[in-house]
Amino acid sequence: MRGFIFLISSLWLGQTAAMSLPPVPTEPIYFEPPVVQAEAGVRVLTCYQLDMEINQLHPYRYSYKPPFYEDGTNKLATALVVFDSVPLVEGWLGLGYLGYSALVDEKEDRRQIHVEQQIASLQRVKAEKHCYE
Repeated sequence: MRGFIFLISSLWLGQTAAMSLPPVPTEPIYFEPPVVQAEAGVRVLTCYQLDMEINQLHPYRYSYKPPFYEDGTNKLATALVVFDSVPLVEGWLGLGYLGYSALVDEKEDRRQIHVEQQIASLQRVKAEKHCYE
């Protein structure tokens, strides 16, 4: 009740102070991959050569690393974290491998994004040339 009376009295007396909002970060919070532009040498390729370049990149679009829950080594590392009782190690070996596994996943994701961008740039060149219309 006191706060309400203070608010009314301060509004009546005109002594309110403006509250400023904290600055909003302008940087993106999540990773946003840049759009890859086609190189000058790609623009001189024929439609068939563009198709061959795209076909050669397709096997690299996929990750051959098993998902987290299907990887037996991750299961072993988790078991080491939980059940390890060796005085010097005490689960740190398992935690280290889980961190390594997460880094490999991140590297695979970035590699796949890069290949997808290369394929997209080749497809844009193919569309600009009006191939197979």
